[in-house]
Amino acid sequence: MIDATVLRASLQPDGYDAEVTEAGERVRVRITAGPDACADCLAPEPVLRGVAADLLGVPEDKIDLSYPDK
Repeated sequence: MIDATVLRASLQPDGYDAEVTEAGERVRVRITAGPDACADCLAPEPVLRGVAADLLGVPEDKIDLSYPDK
């Protein structure tokens, strides 16, 4: 089981959260925005995918990343 504690903690100060689920060899990371989320604070998807890969211990190409609707 993947521990997403550090990833979630890194997003929460800016009003975001992450739901991390495993599906076979894939890991789905769904970013959600709270009501006071800082729109300019969320890193671009390629950057956040790399951060998530490091923090979750999963190769970047195995991560399905979704951002909040803009």
